[in-house]
Amino acid sequence: MIWFFLSAPILLSFLQVVSGRDVWERLLGFSSLSTKVGVLIYVLSFLLPELYMIRDVAFFYLFTSGGGVLLFSYFLGRRKG
Repeated sequence: MIWFFLSAPILLSFLQVVSGRDVWERLLGFSSLSTKVGVLIYVLSFLLPELYMIRDVAFFYLFTSGGGVLLFSYFLGRRKG
């Protein structure tokens, strides 16, 4: 039951990425999806004690995914403007 509550928001964000009306809506879905995956990895590292080293991976994943979204939005803004 807990896996449903952890995976349902990720599936909804994936649907937003796939069925977005324009590029900005898809980018918003991608940002939401990458943040939720990073938080899921971080939560799993606390729930499963043998995965304590994954916390560093989740931390760097969250930073790189946020930076990637910012960089991608910058280039999209230059293209449209």
